[in-house]
Amino acid sequence: MSRRFSILAPLRIAASLIVTLALLLPATQATSATSAAAEESIRLGFYSGARREWSRAEVRGTFDLWAQELARKFQIPVRIIHYDDTLEMRQDFLAGRIDGINADAITLVRQYKLDELAEGYATIMKGGWNLMLFTSKASGVQNLADLAGKRIVLLEEDQAGEMYLETLCLRHHQRPCREVFSDIQRVSTSNQALMRVFFGKADLAQVYGYGHDVAVEMNPQLGQSIRKLAEFPLRSLFLAFYSTRVDPTLRQRTIRIMPTLHTYPRGRQLLDIFKIDRLDVAYPAELQPVIELEREYQRLLSQFERKERRR
Repeated sequence: MSRRFSILAPLRIAASLIVTLALLLPATQATSATSAAAEESIRLGFYSGARREWSRAEVRGTFDLWAQELARKFQIPVRIIHYDDTLEMRQDFLAGRIDGINADAITLVRQYKLDELAEGYATIMKGGWNLMLFTSKASGVQNLADLAGKRIVLLEEDQAGEMYLETLCLRHHQRPCREVFSDIQRVSTSNQALMRVFFGKADLAQVYGYGHDVAVEMNPQLGQSIRKLAEFPLRSLFLAFYSTRVDPTLRQRTIRIMPTLHTYPRGRQLLDIFKIDRLDVAYPAELQPVIELEREYQRLLSQFERKERRR
């Protein structure tokens, strides 16, 4: 495609696509379902995020193409339900109308309880998903106490990154970021963010580990001019989980097969298109760091709001 996409929007859709395909591989394809197989089927909820760089038709078309390529050998029917509304997806999940969900970590943490989820898969990137805050060595920023009055660059449409940064601002400055930084810029890619720091157009940039690695590979001088100020460990930003109601035998069949997706020629081709390294088994407990970050953010925000009301 010739369109210019933000770094997270296509990754959001690609990662959701690939992780959902992972859940589908042992459970497709519907065209060859027999009456016996019809007793065993999977309905998966698919949420790709709010940005619409890719149309609904493009998402579905890409998904159907790869599902057909990767699932020829499997006999169990599957139905994919695409959602634009995460609340509607949760309602269907709780009502048993879908057997699994596919979403970003923030959506999962805010709308699902860990004991509602069973095992699933995470999208793994070379360089990792850790959130990293970088500063120019020439900026004068030595630690998080030095953020006031500085210029920062963030990635567009990045809920996880914004929540982490707001937590840092509230933790170290007792104020939201809009009252800490003199300028908050937003760009499409990690490379753009870090290059603004490199050329002195910003003092700090927050990116993901994989984005930092790609940017430094493109411009080795970049690595010599910046240093990491803070980091939040994040296993993956995009995950899929089954409901605990799904037959454990079917779930275990998926567990055995899916981490090998990158060994299939078509599977490797799909992963390479989106620069994704592999899929790995994920368990609901791995969302705990994000849950704790969300709790700290809400606690610090409440403290700030109480102080504001007393003024």
